[in-house]
Amino acid sequence: MLQKNHYAFFDSAYQGFASGDLDRDAWAVREFVRRGVPMLICQSFAKNAGLYGERIGALHVVTSSPVVADRVRSQLSVLSRSEISNPPAHGARLVSLILNTPELFELWKEDIKTMAGRIIKMRDELYRLLTEEFKTPGTWNHIVDQIGMFR
Repeated sequence: MLQKNHYAFFDSAYQGFASGDLDRDAWAVREFVRRGVPMLICQSFAKNAGLYGERIGALHVVTSSPVVADRVRSQLSVLSRSEISNPPAHGARLVSLILNTPELFELWKEDIKTMAGRIIKMRDELYRLLTEEFKTPGTWNHIVDQIGMFR
């Protein structure tokens, strides 16, 4: 990707659901930041904070310089005003409270770990049912080889 000079775009809609750990699931994004790669990161809290109807998230932009950052900020401000001049605030306030209150943040991380563990257990049980109990023809390894919510 870096050799071909592609622009990086990360969609972090399920952070924490892959491994149960927010930091571990953010590894790739942080590695690109460490390497100084300009990129966009979309981060949603709809699933991992249980705020499905609130449409809460953030767009993070990593630029190559402060000058580029100022230009991007200006354009995003124009877009934001034209698209959502008065966005809903309830979900944003909840996420802000969770992220900025150490006790709530730790509880949230535990909830994410619990949910990720549940997803893994469900995958294991489905795999067991298909292969052992029902002896369903085919290869079902993809069910336990994949991570998070999707393949």
